[in-house]
Amino acid sequence: MADAPDFQSLYRKYRPQAPDEVVGQEHVVRALVGAVRENRLAHAFLFCGPRGTGKTSTARILAKMVNCEKGPTPEPCGVCDQCVAIREGGHLDVVEIDAASHGGVDDARELRERAPTAPAMGREKVYILDEAQRLSREAFDALLKIFEEPPKGVRFVLATTEPHKMPATIVSRTQRFDFRRIATDTLADLVERVAKAEAITIDRPVAELIARLAEGSAREAEKLLDQSALLGSGEVTEQSVHALVGGGQADSMFELADAVSVGDAKGVFGVVDRLVQEGTDLRHFTGQALNHFRDLLLVRSAPDESAVVDADHERHARLASQAAKFSTAELSRVLSLLVAAQTDMRWTTSPRLTLELALVRATVPESDPTPAGLSARIERLERLSGIESHPATPTSGDAASPQPVVASDREPTEAPTQQESSTDAEAPDRRAGLAERGVGRGLATRSKDGPTPDRSNEQAEPVSPTGAPPTVGPHAPDTGSLDVSAIRRSWPQLLDRLSEQRQMILRANLDSVTAAAYDGETLELAFPPGKKFAVQKVQSKEEELRVALADVFGVRPRIKCVARELLVDAPLLEEVEPPASREDAIAKLKAEFEAEEIHDEGAGNGEGGQ
Repeated sequence: MADAPDFQSLYRKYRPQAPDEVVGQEHVVRALVGAVRENRLAHAFLFCGPRGTGKTSTARILAKMVNCEKGPTPEPCGVCDQCVAIREGGHLDVVEIDAASHGGVDDARELRERAPTAPAMGREKVYILDEAQRLSREAFDALLKIFEEPPKGVRFVLATTEPHKMPATIVSRTQRFDFRRIATDTLADLVERVAKAEAITIDRPVAELIARLAEGSAREAEKLLDQSALLGSGEVTEQSVHALVGGGQADSMFELADAVSVGDAKGVFGVVDRLVQEGTDLRHFTGQALNHFRDLLLVRSAPDESAVVDADHERHARLASQAAKFSTAELSRVLSLLVAAQTDMRWTTSPRLTLELALVRATVPESDPTPAGLSARIERLERLSGIESHPATPTSGDAASPQPVVASDREPTEAPTQQESSTDAEAPDRRAGLAERGVGRGLATRSKDGPTPDRSNEQAEPVSPTGAPPTVGPHAPDTGSLDVSAIRRSWPQLLDRLSEQRQMILRANLDSVTAAAYDGETLELAFPPGKKFAVQKVQSKEEELRVALADVFGVRPRIKCVARELLVDAPLLEEVEPPASREDAIAKLKAEFEAEEIHDEGAGNGEGGQ
């Protein structure tokens, strides 16, 4: 036993020692190898990225590149005295400094004084500052000059997990490399490779489970493998991993989301209570719940794009099935509540109460007094009732255009007068009364086609010839809260919908359009100055646009297109149009040049108007 080697953790034992051993950071390795090969290596580097992604290990490999006895070389041998000394941490010229404990101005001054001295045993001196963001402002100021004009044969590597805290004066004097979170499949391959070298029994699904729990960190994955192997006596199973991290959190996430989807508050409390009994850190669980609902939102928004979620095929299929139980608005609201809870947990002494309050509001919308809670309650009732559209009620034999729901203090059963029904198919709308009382600025902009009893300020335009009710999807937005701001925020969705409908020219003309006003019946679109032809094109395709609006927003408003005036005295930019048909091109020439079309039979004698 006395001759037995000292135990070494797996993440230390299998730390990368050569460029080709660095996992998941090919972009960084390729750049450093190319710089050494072409003798264009910078004097200072900033390695930033999440924990456990290889920042310090890559810095040590860089030190080997410049100090290897065969170097400078992009492929250090790893067996010479220089490489061995760097690997063992005994090289006098490769200095690692923990800025968290040596971040004062005195430490920076000492470094500044030692840096110009000649190397003691290697070709170059390499200073590695770990957690560099912890250096004080005075320390950064003391190091600024040496970063700007470094001594010959000295290189600096600053490693940080929070690059936004680094002073711009320092960042501008370094070459920055961003280390990325390692993909789940890549981490699972690493776990299997290490397990095989250590004679640890592990299946691929368990390796993928460890990789997901590691959240992109190679060090965390190797640490979990090490602990799970000790717990399972050399065999790593799903049960041993769950026992190590405090239960099957993946299943708990799906169970929690199922309870939220059906409004089962009792089930939510049961999940939280079980987690508390198992000793789970609720702050960590809240972060995991955020990631789970985020995955649901991504799958719900892009069901055909499996790459948007880092999950295997089986989990992705399970996420897709569960995401179908929610609408996008519901998932967004749950995420907002969990984000607020996670923020409050930083200061509260009762994280359980904070989490339960957020989950109850997510599960029981009537307990949430905010407008988002009311909207979620209405949407859930519609979904559970199987309502997929909101057709308008015809009046006097005419098909009425759809009308958004508006909160009103008047009785909903109030019937319109016969004269109102004959002049306005949407007379039961309560906006007339609101407009007369001055409520809702957008409501006062209706056109005035004719007089209407008791309505001096507005008169609805005639119903469009189609008069067809909109085809509203099962998760259409709540039209009661639809305003011009909501339309602007969701404009990209409308463009996407037009692409799906193969309305490419219409989509191209709407790329630079802004929703200017919406009063519940008419949507005014403002075009940039000079887009006169685009205005005509969109107006001519009003019906196609109304269909897309119904699909996205659940309303079919009339479309009014206007070109904005220049705010300053400046020349108009040349209008860029999508490819036009021959008829469109001829119409544009006629409009802009006052030309007349010359027909073939009169080609010799025809005249063109100027």
